[in-house]
Amino acid sequence: MRKIVAGIAFLMVFLMMASPGFCAANIVHNGGFETKKTDTLPDGWVTKVYRGTSAGFSFDDVEKHGGKYSYMVKINPPGGSLLLYPEKKMTDITPGKKYQLSVWVKAKAIGYSPNFIAPAIRLNYKPSRTSPMPTIDLMLEMKGEDGWKNLKLTTVAPPDAQEITLDLLLTNGNFWIDDIEITEIN
Repeated sequence: MRKIVAGIAFLMVFLMMASPGFCAANIVHNGGFETKKTDTLPDGWVTKVYRGTSAGFSFDDVEKHGGKYSYMVKINPPGGSLLLYPEKKMTDITPGKKYQLSVWVKAKAIGYSPNFIAPAIRLNYKPSRTSPMPTIDLMLEMKGEDGWKNLKLTTVAPPDAQEITLDLLLTNGNFWIDDIEITEIN
């Protein structure tokens, strides 16, 4: 019996080492919003609220996808625009490799900004940028949804990529965000 258990353990370790995509590392710091910097801001994240926008930020321990919290952003009528993005540069990438963004979102009463800007999740690279910018249109993806939805986006890093950039452009309504991951895939 011990030989069988040891053999299975060896096989599992071998498979994890042989397949880099099997346990790909998430390069987004605090993507589950479990660590707080303040009562209204997750550790490792920045918010930029544009002029004329009234918004509230909180950790929600009831409406969550995983862990203890989701991050809730409420943009009050008539809307506006704000950005939520990682504070630190995400530089642990390899040029020419595929990367997948996965994010869990729940939304209520969302809409365009007064200037007709759509809420979106955007992913890109530096120094060269991918054009058109890889984007998840939240108006399209969340239409008719009343629960959590896993949104994914796959891109290929340009030959000179040194950094991945990620931002969530939110415009009107309530957004719950959780379990953001960016991983290298095969």
